[in-house]
Amino acid sequence: MLARIHTDHAHISTLLSVLAGKVQRLKAGQDVNLSVVRDVVDYLQRYADQCHHPMEDILYQYYLDKVGDTKEGELHQLAIEHRKLREATDQLFDTLNMILNDAVVPRERLIADIDDFVTMQRNHLEQEEIRVLPLLERTLGEQDWEQIHRLVASKLVDDPLFGETGDREFEDLRSYLVDADSGQ
Repeated sequence: MLARIHTDHAHISTLLSVLAGKVQRLKAGQDVNLSVVRDVVDYLQRYADQCHHPMEDILYQYYLDKVGDTKEGELHQLAIEHRKLREATDQLFDTLNMILNDAVVPRERLIADIDDFVTMQRNHLEQEEIRVLPLLERTLGEQDWEQIHRLVASKLVDDPLFGETGDREFEDLRSYLVDADSGQ
């Protein structure tokens, strides 16, 4: 379970790097392929917000029910952050669709929206990777993980971009990532 979450986080980080690169190009006054940006956000909307974060919410709730929250209330806060991330993803996706449908959106607003989105996502991942997941790994036993696996089974879908089967809707993004990885 934790391996799956770490893998998802690595994939999300890769996509956040793509977005950060696009922001830098926009700031430099260069053109960017906004379809790629929209595809990244679409993936985050469909997979991270609909599968990955709900899976984590189940895991965090299990921990809360078993052990209670940390003194900072981190696990409860993460569920709130998941909702905020979903709202930010939806908003950015809508903005990108407006632009791709020829609506006028100031370049500065787009830059700020993507930049804020990347920062929010990265801060969230860092909190989970550095503080929360190690805590869960230290605290939960094998029987806990077996129970959690049963609880999250409905959320364990194949990753539509990085998974074995690969969703056709993300073929262009997959090709973009392969080309970027090979230095093209």
